[in-house]
Amino acid sequence: MDFRWWDEAHASLWRIAGCAELLELRDKARQTARETVAPLLAQASATCGWTEDKARVLRALDAQGMTGILASARNGLAMPLALAVWELASVDAGVATCCLSGSLAQMPIRDFGTPQQRERYLRQPGQDRFDLRHGALCVTEPLPGAGADATFLAGRMSSAGSGANGEALLEIHKRGRFISHMDFAEFVVAAVEGDGAGVRGSALVILEPGAAGDFERGAPVRKLGHRLASTTDPVFRLKVPASCIVGGYTMEQGVLVPRFSHRALLEPALRRMRALLGLMTAAKALSTVQDWFNLSAQRCGNAELRLTMADLWATGEAAASLGFSAARLSDELDAAEDRSSANANLAALFAPAAKLFSSSRVSEGLRQTAALSVHGAAASFDLHSRLLDAQIEDMYMGPSALQRRLVSAAMTGSGFLVEFQQWAVEIDALAERLPQAGMSSLAEGMRLWHWTLERLREKADARGAKLYCDARQGVTFAIADALCGLLAARSLALDLLEMEKNSCPPAGEYAAIFRDLSFLAASRAASRGLQTCSELLFGYAERFPISGNERKAFAELRVDLCISLSGSMDARERIAEFLRAEGHGHAIKRA
Repeated sequence: MDFRWWDEAHASLWRIAGCAELLELRDKARQTARETVAPLLAQASATCGWTEDKARVLRALDAQGMTGILASARNGLAMPLALAVWELASVDAGVATCCLSGSLAQMPIRDFGTPQQRERYLRQPGQDRFDLRHGALCVTEPLPGAGADATFLAGRMSSAGSGANGEALLEIHKRGRFISHMDFAEFVVAAVEGDGAGVRGSALVILEPGAAGDFERGAPVRKLGHRLASTTDPVFRLKVPASCIVGGYTMEQGVLVPRFSHRALLEPALRRMRALLGLMTAAKALSTVQDWFNLSAQRCGNAELRLTMADLWATGEAAASLGFSAARLSDELDAAEDRSSANANLAALFAPAAKLFSSSRVSEGLRQTAALSVHGAAASFDLHSRLLDAQIEDMYMGPSALQRRLVSAAMTGSGFLVEFQQWAVEIDALAERLPQAGMSSLAEGMRLWHWTLERLREKADARGAKLYCDARQGVTFAIADALCGLLAARSLALDLLEMEKNSCPPAGEYAAIFRDLSFLAASRAASRGLQTCSELLFGYAERFPISGNERKAFAELRVDLCISLSGSMDARERIAEFLRAEGHGHAIKRA
């Protein structure tokens, strides 16, 4: 099947249609994935250890520049990496993580490193030979040690005297857990804590195999998914110069103090990576839909499977739009002079929201599709492997609970809530321009969510205990989930507006189906939000009473939302019809 319409539509949706550099990178990543990686993948062993087959895949990525994207990026890091990850993850998520092998470790060096560190560990323009291409970030430790949400570090650094040149030496003791790419890493960036005597504070330190001491890469960790990735539990007992501290250090009354804590060094990198991991999972949904179009047996697929596939398609589009929105926000923040601007608050919200929405909703859609397609046409998609990969990705950069905590903290900022209300007004205005895109459902869902959140934050019981508080995660996490659905639907709606404005044939001929996808994503987000808001507001009514005026106001918001859903199931059935082989012609006529 000719997928030019698919590519052009997504180029418009994701705002890359006018950027030759990004389009070239996308095409190169796709060519690498399909022509180089896919054949090697078919031959590669499924063992957890590092094999020659896997090494060949890595060499192919190196040769095509897929592991050096960070060094060549000119206008932001997140978007180039996002497009490469998207294309590679559509073939194999393990390959996509290999693409990121050097980038995650190099990001703190690029953001905060000393000139000497950047010169050594980041490829410079015009530099042909680059021996330190692959790095590994070692933060997570054996339980109950550090993770992406670490409150303490078991890894330690202590003073070890001084070297022949008079520079301070550090003794590093660090055990890692579930660390990616240790099998082929040429350097490691490890998070450690000072002993409090000769060294104070936390830091990231750069470790190389040639340092004095033990650099143990660790035994492979057995896992079911990410076939071509490598994961081990390494151990480091090394003596290194203090110049290995990322960003440098100062001496205060004989005590070595790193200039930056490990948290400050990791914040930009983790922000970018959360958006990328969300896109890695979202790619599974849209690659499944694309595979469906290529199946000759799709004509005889049962109606229930086609409707479930329609849901998966809408969810995948919304997840992709939110992920790319988060990537663009991240690049805008990196380029901004004021890192405490509104962009910083939105980036802090959108990045975990993108990962959370993909981890929960895309995985749910894959499970439902897999359950219906065991004996059907879609069985050849190998949906169970994609689902396993999605579950592994849920744990990277912290599990869903961490993402919910980050979202629930960021969404209650007064600045964001004021802006969120303005968004609802703007979406309402857009509903007149795109009446078939579900804008009214989205606006009503946003209004109901905001009104409910305000009421929840006001409620207190007879003892003065708040209903909305960090300790009551049944409330804060649930309302955060509802927000993620609305943010994803809004991102898709705004991307649709961009596509309507800029697309041309063949993508323009298929605009109607994307309106239906936007409508379905918006109606599902609004419906789920309504259920969540109802349960939270009235489910605690015995301890947190609801006044008559509040009941009336909620009922009015609910009725408006329900009315706005009119036509959403018709949109779902049109998408299901489109998924039949003969459905394409109908879509063109309707457009």
